[in-house]
Amino acid sequence: MGRTGESTDVGKEEPIRVVLAEDHAEFRLGLKEMLATDGGIEVVGEAENGAQAVAVAREVRPDVVVLDLVMPVMEGREALVLILREGSPPPGIVSITRHDQSRLRRELMRMGASAFLAKSASLAELIGAVKGSRPLRTPREDSGEAPPAF
Repeated sequence: MGRTGESTDVGKEEPIRVVLAEDHAEFRLGLKEMLATDGGIEVVGEAENGAQAVAVAREVRPDVVVLDLVMPVMEGREALVLILREGSPPPGIVSITRHDQSRLRRELMRMGASAFLAKSASLAELIGAVKGSRPLRTPREDSGEAPPAF
């Protein structure tokens, strides 16, 4: 309960559940700290390569995956395709890279990415991309929530 008896849960939306897939640990930590400044975002998993990103996304079923394109074991493009194919519903994908090229941006968007950011993006750009990439909310199969009535 909040002050004067008001409920703190009324109208409160659940946080956006995010997986961070970035091979550089320090950069991944920086992304996590940036996202932690927004109470509406929760990092629920981390991966240091594309194969781990696919496995973690499969396990935790995030709303959004922030996915570096250049990683060992499995490149970000391949991971993107697998994450979208295996997710039900598929998460939003924020692709990040050092190379801010319009051709690459178009290719990734055609592949199903929700957003594309340069690694030099600002805090506001990162948070905006994550929030804008969240798929429409549907009840999670494992949550016990009933689907909305129409």
